[in-house]
Amino acid sequence: MNQPYDLLIEDSAFQKTLVALSSKLEISQEEVNALATKALKELYTIQQPLLHTMGIQMAEFIVGRAYEKTIDVNISEFKELAKLMRRHSVAFVMTHKTYIDMFVLGIALARHGLKIPYIFAGINMAFAGLGQLGRRAGAIFIRRSFKEDEVYKATLRHFIGHLVKEKCHFMWAIEGTRSRTGKLVWPKMGILKYIQEAEKH
Repeated sequence: MNQPYDLLIEDSAFQKTLVALSSKLEISQEEVNALATKALKELYTIQQPLLHTMGIQMAEFIVGRAYEKTIDVNISEFKELAKLMRRHSVAFVMTHKTYIDMFVLGIALARHGLKIPYIFAGINMAFAGLGQLGRRAGAIFIRRSFKEDEVYKATLRHFIGHLVKEKCHFMWAIEGTRSRTGKLVWPKMGILKYIQEAEKH
């Protein structure tokens, strides 16, 4: 049975990349394709409107428990943001100091009729139940470390490029993980770099 990500694997440009990796890594084309398919299966997500609505309602409930429900925004800047989001993919980058920022941003975007971004999360969050729900709500679960994994990096770059072509948007904490002390840690620029590269093509 065909999977929704099969067309991404079969993309001609991506196949050329995988052929080159097969030669570079000295492994068979079949093995490279299998590794890319496994990676894309982990990464692949869709955005279902019903789950978005439920997610925003949950975010409003969580935020409303501790803060005022009114969110003050600069209307003129939101109008400029709307224009930008129609023309380009937008990266909403924040820190791991608090998750409330992501909730508030999602709520504000939804209230003004703007697209909800895809959210990058660690693969450790894709446990039973939450993983399935997240992949239907636009969560992209990525491995914590893949510096040496050429096939995974190429697959992640390809998937991000596909979403950028669709004018999708992204939101994540740029450090990649929380520090043990609660202090900010050095940012990881890989995802931002992939989005920027995809915007140029």
